[in-house]
Amino acid sequence: MTHVTEDDLDDLEFDTLRTGDHISAARRLSELAESVSGGVSRANVLLRAGEQWQHAGDHGKAAELYRKALDDGGETYGDPRAYLADALFELNRADEARALVEQIRADRPRDPEVYRAVAEVLYAQGDATGAHEWATSGADVILALRDRAVGTGIGGGPDEPAPTPGADTLTPGPDDVALAEDSLEALLRLRYRARIDLGRSEDDYDALLDDLLKNS
Repeated sequence: MTHVTEDDLDDLEFDTLRTGDHISAARRLSELAESVSGGVSRANVLLRAGEQWQHAGDHGKAAELYRKALDDGGETYGDPRAYLADALFELNRADEARALVEQIRADRPRDPEVYRAVAEVLYAQGDATGAHEWATSGADVILALRDRAVGTGIGGGPDEPAPTPGADTLTPGPDDVALAEDSLEALLRLRYRARIDLGRSEDDYDALLDDLLKNS
């Protein structure tokens, strides 16, 4: 067995950014997934391996690794189904990809990064409406978390409001709020780009983005 930490994986990916050799990184991660122990789950390593195959342009191998991560069932960052949907879109298997997106929606995730990942996938496929809906829902998750933590936040206002997913089950702590806030700007930026594509006027969420950018 090989003891691997998140720092080890981060270092490997950093080196890959420098060299551009995504295939070697994908192969190395695939090997590590078969012998990993300790700091990270096998599913997490498989997911990272899939990302490297996708960066290398081999969407078929990426999909294979993403499916293995799903089948493994171990802890991962985000939702492997979002990454698998991305690969399937690239393989012209849009019906399968959209079915996965609907599965994620039905599960009402509480992680804002899942909403960002799905929104980015849909936007890349030219689905500005879907990207807008998912980015709005992700922002709503964060704003609901903020409201429950400190009793403040923005509510209502968008011309096509999305439901707040799982707001009644959120149990935020300071770390939860801080991590969620880190995702808010990215979600609102993506949402704004989708609104421009859709020809929509600015709304309360866009004003919130302005405020975030002024205070950054």
